[in-house]
Amino acid sequence: MFRLLEPPLRYFSIYLAALTGIEAAQLTIWSLLFFPMLAVMAGLAQRHFMQRSWRGLAAICVSLAIGMNISYQAMAGAVPAVRTARFDAELLALDRWLLGETPSVWLQQWANPRLTDLMSACYLLLMPLLLLGLLRYFFRRRELLGEFYTGLFTVYGLGFLGYLTIPAVGPWLAYPELFNVQLSGSAVTALNRMMVEQGSNKVDVWPSLHVAVTLYVLGFAWRHHRFEFWLLLLPVLGLWLATFYLRYHYFVDVVSGLALACFGLYEARRHAAHPAINPLEKDAHVPVS
Repeated sequence: MFRLLEPPLRYFSIYLAALTGIEAAQLTIWSLLFFPMLAVMAGLAQRHFMQRSWRGLAAICVSLAIGMNISYQAMAGAVPAVRTARFDAELLALDRWLLGETPSVWLQQWANPRLTDLMSACYLLLMPLLLLGLLRYFFRRRELLGEFYTGLFTVYGLGFLGYLTIPAVGPWLAYPELFNVQLSGSAVTALNRMMVEQGSNKVDVWPSLHVAVTLYVLGFAWRHHRFEFWLLLLPVLGLWLATFYLRYHYFVDVVSGLALACFGLYEARRHAAHPAINPLEKDAHVPVS
């Protein structure tokens, strides 16, 4: 099991182990989902680290991507089963202590349908960015697969631990009375609202993974794909603003997400410099037939 503490599994495995242990201690049915996920990752890790290969690394990365998507949706039931409290009051109080008011309240004075559509489009950017990142290094620049996944699942593992530790729903649900201006727009606003309302697990506020993941992707692009960095910079900045404008996040969520992304980039760089891992990934830089 100690192989689960090797990159890129380290932090996501810690999250899975923590959640599995809590669910098992509370005798909830959710442990029957999370324990097998952890066991599969442990088996893949043991097999890969006994004989390193690109295929073994790829299998680990696929398991991480699948585990991330399954566990995100499952947290809608798994977290409330063991954590009934919500921490919106504490997050709002921190915003007010730091800034006087949470930024979403300030921004409502500029609300208009065109800006709401723009902010909604920016907020939706996470999905294609994430999907592209999850898939691209299996087919191009294979030597970057382990580096990218190590940092990304540092972000997701610690971010999901945050959801478990400090679950919250965000200003739009916790404090609708703070807003006297309704956000309206066209089809893109309706699409974003539908995806958030139907896709959110209602504990996914601290830290902001919309901010953390996009900053991680942006930082990784600066390191390896400089043209993409400049292409993505303004839309990503718009996405960060959208987390406030659309009333999904508190200021402390966003700051925590920025810090989390920086740590993910650090872990990715540390992985790339690891003498026992880097040669293997350089060997994987071959065209796909």
